[in-house]
Amino acid sequence: MAGSKLSRVRDKPRRPAAPLRSASTSRLAPREESFALVDRVYEEVREAIREGLIKPGYRLVERDIAAQLNVSRTPVREALRLLEAHGLASSVTGRGLVVTSLTPGEIAELYHAWEMIEGIAAATAAQNATDLEIDALRQMHSLWNPEDTARNLGRLNKRFHLAIHVATHNRFLMRASRTIDDSVSLLGFSTYSLPRRGHEVAAEHGAIVEAIAARNPAAAAAAAHAHIRRAGQLRMAAGGEGAKIHANADDYAQASRMDWR
Repeated sequence: MAGSKLSRVRDKPRRPAAPLRSASTSRLAPREESFALVDRVYEEVREAIREGLIKPGYRLVERDIAAQLNVSRTPVREALRLLEAHGLASSVTGRGLVVTSLTPGEIAELYHAWEMIEGIAAATAAQNATDLEIDALRQMHSLWNPEDTARNLGRLNKRFHLAIHVATHNRFLMRASRTIDDSVSLLGFSTYSLPRRGHEVAAEHGAIVEAIAARNPAAAAAAAHAHIRRAGQLRMAAGGEGAKIHANADDYAQASRMDWR
């Protein structure tokens, strides 16, 4: 009896199992979309900080940001946690989460680290960049217009340095550069608002590109060090005056608490 029951169970046709791939995909796709949304919110807020639309000390309100970006509060909440983890936001008693303000000492430390990282990146790019990547750097440098707005110069400068980081072909160096770049977002006013800075950078970028093209790591590192060091000197010398220049510059929007996009 027991044997016959067992044979009936054994002989009973089985329903084909659902493919593991489709089941996995159906579960992962919504999560991937969620992660992408968190990344988008993070980048939007980060760029607003970088461009001075959200200033140090600005209160980051989950509800307001969700309304600004037309998303639910969940991805905003996760993005704010990332901003805090990366040092771009800080919890302040009585105010909640605000954009981090750097002290003069922290700014000096940041420029020192930035100078070292950019020197290593330029030297590594001189060794590893492909001919196509060097051509791309030259083309990007040709787009530099010293008379352009501080905002546009800042954006092109970011693209220029990112192209150098990519040309290193070193994922760990790129990760370290991204960490520094996050902190650079907190610096406030752009040194491109200062008189003649756009012209200086045209020469500084040119020296970096030519050293990379010449496959000269030492010269590339020296040119990158000089570039970042000069920016740091100008920022520290400008101090409060630089903040006034930034606040009055026509090419930077005056941010309000409810509208920074």
